[in-house]
Amino acid sequence: MIRFLFVTIILASQVQAGLLYTYNQLTLKDLDQMNALVKNKLQESKAAYSGKIVPIKEGIQAIFSRPNADDMIEKISAPLRTVMEQEDETEKVFDELVAEALNALTNTKNFKKEVQVTYAIFLENVISEFKPLIKKDSFEYKLIKKIADRNVELTKDAQKDRTLRLMQESVSPSEIAKKVLTDFEEKLKNPPPPPSSTEEKPAATESNASESAP
Repeated sequence: MIRFLFVTIILASQVQAGLLYTYNQLTLKDLDQMNALVKNKLQESKAAYSGKIVPIKEGIQAIFSRPNADDMIEKISAPLRTVMEQEDETEKVFDELVAEALNALTNTKNFKKEVQVTYAIFLENVISEFKPLIKKDSFEYKLIKKIADRNVELTKDAQKDRTLRLMQESVSPSEIAKKVLTDFEEKLKNPPPPPSSTEEKPAATESNASESAP
């Protein structure tokens, strides 16, 4: 029993250590500081003999773990996304990072409140960024469905921490994902009408009218 508890503590600390920063630390970083973070991760990736995608993965996790009210993801994530696309690692990176966040929020007793909120914000930003790309049975659809199906919740302490620091009510990322999928399914059932194929002919100009006159 003691050995089991010791292993659980070690595993939890390792997962927590996987976060470069918690959400409250990231919130204090401005555009220049976040750009510097991205630059450092790109340099680490170029200098690595193997595992070049690891620093890129860390950078993506940090960017998506920061509250995105100022659209920081759109402003600074492109260089990291480019490397992932070049290495054909985009889906693997997001799949692994989402799994890490879901595992943490499924075992909340092992994680501090700041860590829980950080992972929740990460999932929320993934949902928001992938929502416009959803197609039936696409990678984006399956990833959001994975979030929806896990039914993760933050502890009361984590919810209070988010409300106190960000002045935001905490909603389960799984509930957000379910709403996105429900809206998508409704659009499939009730697609918008196609645009009209008949176009109004332009009115004849005076010069055309005079040319056609006998």
